[in-house]
Amino acid sequence: MYGVEVARSISEVGAGEWDALADGVPFVRHHWLVLAERVLAEHRPRYLLVRKDGGLVAAAVCALEHRLHNPVLESRFGRLTRRWPFLQVQAPMTATSGLLGGEGPQRRVLLRAVRSLVRRERLLFCVVDHLPYAAGQPGYSRLGWLPETLLDLTWPSYEAYLDHLPRKRRAEIRRTQRRAEREGIEVRPLLAGPGGELGRLLDRMVAAVDLRHGPHVFYRPGLFPEAAGVLGADLTVLAAYRHGAPAGCVALLRDGDELVARWIGRDYARTEGTAVYHALLTACVRAAVGSGARRLRLGGAAYETKKQFGVRLEPRSRLFAARSGMVTRFVGGLGHRLDPPQLLPPST
Repeated sequence: MYGVEVARSISEVGAGEWDALADGVPFVRHHWLVLAERVLAEHRPRYLLVRKDGGLVAAAVCALEHRLHNPVLESRFGRLTRRWPFLQVQAPMTATSGLLGGEGPQRRVLLRAVRSLVRRERLLFCVVDHLPYAAGQPGYSRLGWLPETLLDLTWPSYEAYLDHLPRKRRAEIRRTQRRAEREGIEVRPLLAGPGGELGRLLDRMVAAVDLRHGPHVFYRPGLFPEAAGVLGADLTVLAAYRHGAPAGCVALLRDGDELVARWIGRDYARTEGTAVYHALLTACVRAAVGSGARRLRLGGAAYETKKQFGVRLEPRSRLFAARSGMVTRFVGGLGHRLDPPQLLPPST
């Protein structure tokens, strides 16, 4: 028989037990969830734990959410979700799945437990996000979603990476690099965890990007020092300077052989209309190629810009369930008529 528990903090689950279940799944090990609880200002986590004979055999990383993480949907339905939250199942620090372990009956028990939590806490609905492919599940509707951009890192150097690109894309990257140089933009890694006034400035630049594009993700003050304390060498912060003054930033987070670019920040007063975003992406790719990792995740936005770098698109889908079966089926039918490219978020 399976038993289901709900924890409200990852500290209630032993790190060794959790990490044994999460082995091979990037960005969901115990310390990543500790970091999320420390830095996300409005984070209300729920961890569903499926046990059999006392052992942890499956789990779901969940959180109560008030904001739909797409500007189009937020503009249409955000007023509703701000009043009544919903349950989102995903890794909180990255755009990866929050379902761990379990196949067949264990997965069905886990997904039933997700729906039970929605009913018990009287939430609007649940969304199981960032699934490479979501087969139909009883009580859920399967929805398509925006693809992830991935760059498989197979080159011994950045120069070898550039050489493999089609000539047109290689020329575009170099042309934009020259433009960034003319605009006085330079990107370099910060060798120490940014604290003090620089850390506060980076916090403000990350918040500026969130506010520009919305819906907003709020971080507590001290995002970068906190991340440096938890992640150590698995955090690389790249800072963009314009004419010597900080003007942008991005973080590369590493878990094993996987890298993900997060926390892009900009000082729009200094960088509006400049090549700073392209310069930050270029620096991410350069650092990733030299890191020895095998894959760089660049997120689900700014597709046209990222295509210049030779990324591939990984299709993703999601599962949706409301408390009402009728609503679940209605949203599933509506989702089949939505064209995901129409929901593409704007470029940063």
